[in-house]
Amino acid sequence: MAQEYDTIGKDILNEQINEIAQFVLNVPEVEVLADLDTEQQLVRAFRTDITKHVRLDTHEAVLHIELQLRDSTEKPMWARNAHYHGYLVGEHQIPVYSNVIYFHPDAGKNDPGYYAYSWNGYDYRLNYKVIRLIEIDGQTILEAQTPGLLPFTPLMKPPEEMPLDQWVRQCIDVTIATPVDPPMKGTLLYGLSLFGSLVYDQGLFERIPEELMQESAVFQRQREKFIAEGITQGAKEATLKNLLTVLNAKFHTEAVRALTPALKNIDDLQRLEDLHLTAINVESLEVFTEKLFE
Repeated sequence: MAQEYDTIGKDILNEQINEIAQFVLNVPEVEVLADLDTEQQLVRAFRTDITKHVRLDTHEAVLHIELQLRDSTEKPMWARNAHYHGYLVGEHQIPVYSNVIYFHPDAGKNDPGYYAYSWNGYDYRLNYKVIRLIEIDGQTILEAQTPGLLPFTPLMKPPEEMPLDQWVRQCIDVTIATPVDPPMKGTLLYGLSLFGSLVYDQGLFERIPEELMQESAVFQRQREKFIAEGITQGAKEATLKNLLTVLNAKFHTEAVRALTPALKNIDDLQRLEDLHLTAINVESLEVFTEKLFE
């Protein structure tokens, strides 16, 4: 699920990258020149979330944005940013402006926004901008009707004393009224529903007309993906059931039960189908067991 949020977030921000660049850099004018490939030539393969070559009023730079659903767990964000930043500076040899956007209201509280050390003539300091959506005045974003930011408004700070369900309704209504083409509006509404459900009951977003979201290519891709995954999962469950039926019909039930956990852990449909065929033809459970664990 985290990957889904990451993918949709990048799709939305890339669609509206000029507005997003102005927002994170806090400048009125910025020209996005190119999308930079960051599948980096490192010992391990890393890809930053959003990395653009941009032109500001006085110079060119690399705009780097990381999207964080929650706090970074495998490695601290300052360490990840030092990794990315060093690569980007070395590769492009122009200033790199790094930003981390935290989606969940509890995320990013302990991110210092820098990494530094100094000892015996060695000095290093990396500063990056920490953007926690919950600290952004959501009403200001709604009034500006900046399309690229609208899907994230439910995660922003609502007006004081406004009931949260009313805040969600207002976010939805403003997004519906925003003057963008139908496919983009569908993507914005789908993103709003997806990200808003991080902190609010999904039922609050059922008032979004599905026919509007169906205009979105992003929504259609995700629905096709879910359908395909559901079909595959159903096929796996049916094949496993048929496989166990064959084994229980041919061999001692207790012995088959001992193998069941290993069979349930198989996620490859083709592997299950091969084992099903083996179960039909095999003459002993011992031979089947060898095939299972080979």
